[in-house]
Amino acid sequence: MKRIRENYKVGNIGFLYCLLIISIILLGLYSVTIGVSKIGTLDVFKIISQQLLGFPKNLAVGEGQITVIMNLRIPRILMALLTGLNLAVTGAIYQALFKNDMADPFMLGISSGASLGAGIGFMLGGFTPFYAFLGALVANVLVGMLSGLKGKTSTIRLLLSGIAINYFFSAILSFIRLYSDDKNLTLFSWGMGSLASASYKRVIILACVTFPILFIFLLHRKELNLLLMGEQAAKAMGLDVNRLRKIFLILSSILIATTVCFTGTIGFVGLIIPHMVRLLFGSNYSKTLPISGFLGMIFVLLCDNLSRSLLSSSEIPLGIITSLFGAPYFMYLIYRERKRSLT
Repeated sequence: MKRIRENYKVGNIGFLYCLLIISIILLGLYSVTIGVSKIGTLDVFKIISQQLLGFPKNLAVGEGQITVIMNLRIPRILMALLTGLNLAVTGAIYQALFKNDMADPFMLGISSGASLGAGIGFMLGGFTPFYAFLGALVANVLVGMLSGLKGKTSTIRLLLSGIAINYFFSAILSFIRLYSDDKNLTLFSWGMGSLASASYKRVIILACVTFPILFIFLLHRKELNLLLMGEQAAKAMGLDVNRLRKIFLILSSILIATTVCFTGTIGFVGLIIPHMVRLLFGSNYSKTLPISGFLGMIFVLLCDNLSRSLLSSSEIPLGIITSLFGAPYFMYLIYRERKRSLT
């Protein structure tokens, strides 16, 4: 591990970024060929070239194939990339704020709030992402109100408040499911995570939320490094820890709430990716944030490819695939912490 960290210092970090970007592009091009409708790789390149560049002018493919590529698969790939980026980066932010390797973007009740919002949307006549987004924000506001005391936010109270809100909202959602027989399956499948409803409109909305917030995170990467030294050390160096934590939690909540309202709950991405990045490349957030983002993109896109290709007749919910990878890694973290505490 130390050798990897030493090799990727300033000189090689640019090469690593280029390698990750090339990997994302190649994986994205391969992902376009995956689906129930079998379209050859050469036909995919011809369709994309014709739609974007205007040549070749005459294509030996049907309009249906063009629609599948341009209106279904490409928006889905873009949504997968944005989702992986957001979950991984916010996971890295949470692990810095709480100084906990097991911190996760959903630990403050965002997933249960979004699911409850979606359930209410169904009860009112149909699901729209707005209800899920509103539910996620309400959950975070309640967590903030419960954990705040005289303008100060305790980490322990924040975590306990998140657990309480999570159970409370989950109980209400279970009650709603009892009276939504015909829509229960749709609500259940959305809760397990899916990119099937991706569209250019949703991609643009998510991108407009994502990039300004990520830019702010990158601007404050040095403050995140100070937080890793501990609250007292950060305060001694002039950092307003409480204010910074509130700002980061609010921005992270908005980012995750927007993501979840379009994709449902996709777990473990924000847990395993930032943790692996810190193990391999160290805890300098000038590197941790961008590398986590790139690897998050790759991981979610790979998992989405598996969800679409493992079964020929149907699609496996994306959250199930990410959990199959994430749950064993989470158990490994628990085992490692237990082993460390005994030594």
